[in-house]
Amino acid sequence: MFNHRRVRTAVVLVISWVVMTGVERVVEHNPWGSALLRGLVWAGVVTGVWWFSEWTQVQRPQPRPEESVTSDERSPH
Repeated sequence: MFNHRRVRTAVVLVISWVVMTGVERVVEHNPWGSALLRGLVWAGVVTGVWWFSEWTQVQRPQPRPEESVTSDERSPH
């Protein structure tokens, strides 16, 4: 399930939204409506940073090196 980047990104968005809403509600003493909206904004920032860091660290397939000696050029020994 977590092999897909979209799923991981969605999970980061939801978890960070819950955490950031809690921070806005408890620490900043905002009402629920404001805390949900501000938590969503911060969750978007966190998710964007997460996505960018994953995107820049993706292992792209490397081109396979060509064989330096073909089968016709090999010695018969």
